[in-house]
Amino acid sequence: MFATLLGFVAGTVTVVSFVPQVVRAWRTRQTRDLSFGAFSLLAFGATLWLVYGVLTHDGPVIATNLSVVVLVSAILIAKLRFG
Repeated sequence: MFATLLGFVAGTVTVVSFVPQVVRAWRTRQTRDLSFGAFSLLAFGATLWLVYGVLTHDGPVIATNLSVVVLVSAILIAKLRFG
């Protein structure tokens, strides 16, 4: 039980760390300094972790990486939209 709780707390901290970047990218419409390649790799890695979490029925891994995929996708969309 403690390990699961720790996983959810760690995942929450990880996900929250992306929120300021997403908000800033969409508010300022400035994404020139963001690396499309790096965020694409991050999205791919998080997707693989998400699949792993689903296959192993690991709630914290699923929740964290689903959230990361959504937030990183928002950054990638902003990058494509605003250049």
